[in-house]
Amino acid sequence: MNNLLPAMPGKATFVYTIYLLSLIPITKGADPFFLTLDCPDATLNTTSTYAPNSTYQTNLNTLFSVLSSNSNNASNGFYNFTAGSSPPDIAYGLFLCRGDLTATTCHDCVVYASKAVVAQCPTSKRVSIWYIECMLRTLCPSHYSFWFDDHTQATTHSDVLASVTGAGEMFGTAVLSIKTAGMISPSN
Repeated sequence: MNNLLPAMPGKATFVYTIYLLSLIPITKGADPFFLTLDCPDATLNTTSTYAPNSTYQTNLNTLFSVLSSNSNNASNGFYNFTAGSSPPDIAYGLFLCRGDLTATTCHDCVVYASKAVVAQCPTSKRVSIWYIECMLRTLCPSHYSFWFDDHTQATTHSDVLASVTGAGEMFGTAVLSIKTAGMISPSN
């Protein structure tokens, strides 16, 4: 029965394994993987837009600042905030990060999403942006019912599937090479 178990890896294989595992955090700091953006056509509904340099824009900037700063502290990966005190200039917003992410990765995603919303939907009051890592939403009081809309969306992203498949293949290759090296190398 002992013949079925692979030989214990040598010191070189162990060091190689540690090296491979140390490569995993290198992907940290990359831009979040974009899924979808819900940014209604602002020209169709003037209550869904705001004027540049308005009180609403100031409140929105405050909202993004507070959400971004609290994304490091949110132990459950969720935070919501309201900026402003009088309609129609109140800005509501929230973020939700995946539960398996570190606070730093959540923070990076929320900051990135905040900047993307401003760049891609410059005058829209109602925006939802989704990444694999997090989701960010903003809303104005006149559209409060949209807050609870079901934004479940069936998406097939071949890039996501390819990256997962590629990671699995890379991991399988690494394990196979470690196993093979362990069988060839004498036990020390």
